[in-house]
Amino acid sequence: MKSVGQLTEVDGRYEFRLPKYSLLIRGDHPEWVMQAASEVVATVAKNESDGKIDELETLFEFEEASEIELSAAKFAVKERFEVIPQCLVSMGRVDYKWVAPLGREKLQDEFDGMPYKRIADMSLRKHDSFLENDPDVSMSREIK
Repeated sequence: MKSVGQLTEVDGRYEFRLPKYSLLIRGDHPEWVMQAASEVVATVAKNESDGKIDELETLFEFEEASEIELSAAKFAVKERFEVIPQCLVSMGRVDYKWVAPLGREKLQDEFDGMPYKRIADMSLRKHDSFLENDPDVSMSREIK
């Protein structure tokens, strides 16, 4: 496993470091820091990708790069930045699907105002037994 970035608490504040970009973001709350990091990293990555395409277009004009290299780079940018961000979120033994706000707008009924939804529906049962009382379990409050 390779560590790419690191979130730490330092003197009561949170810091996110991303050595690849010599990036350091500090804030009072981890969610603020991670949100800032997300926007900054996304912007830097998009600018890098656009720069690579500009470079390949120039090289292509001078016949120093092939059309397929240029097409592949354009496809990679579209694949990364056109798709609405989605991730798998695991909390304990439960997995959730997270989708960026634009995706949640498109799938309002599915997400119902939440930033993530549970992947496995534990109410799905083979015999419609969800929330059914177990006959072997005493429901009385009497202590025996």
